[in-house]
Amino acid sequence: MNFLSKIFTNKKVGCPRCLGKGDVNLEDIKLFKKELFWAPGKCAYCNGAGKVPSKRVAIVSADIEYLTTDLPGEERRRLYNGDIGALKRAKEFEAQIIKTIEQIEHLYYIENLEPKQIAEYLFNVHEKCNYTATEKQKLNQYIEKVINSKQKKQ
Repeated sequence: MNFLSKIFTNKKVGCPRCLGKGDVNLEDIKLFKKELFWAPGKCAYCNGAGKVPSKRVAIVSADIEYLTTDLPGEERRRLYNGDIGALKRAKEFEAQIIKTIEQIEHLYYIENLEPKQIAEYLFNVHEKCNYTATEKQKLNQYIEKVINSKQKKQ
């Protein structure tokens, strides 16, 4: 490495989301209180590297829900650079998840619907008539996770 590249290289720090492991596990998820937002797997904040530029930590909070492994690269770069539009989309994404969680809780506790009925309702609301058994199973699991989370709080 030459002299100039040493001067201009971003200093890297341990990833605050995965604590430098490269993967987010259930303990990390509980630490950030993101049980209904994240799933275990490759860390989206450091993209599995375990280290991030120190500048990123100052710009993007490690607990941001929007930053997932399936977020397109260009949107990820915008977010890392503090782009106003990307940060707005991140807030909208968070609000949509919270709204869905509240809707599931309402349908279960107030409307007395069962998880399978709630899944059918959500598919219909989002105009998804054709869905795979895997999609249905994953949605049912998420609905049960929301219900169990609410019961643990009570």
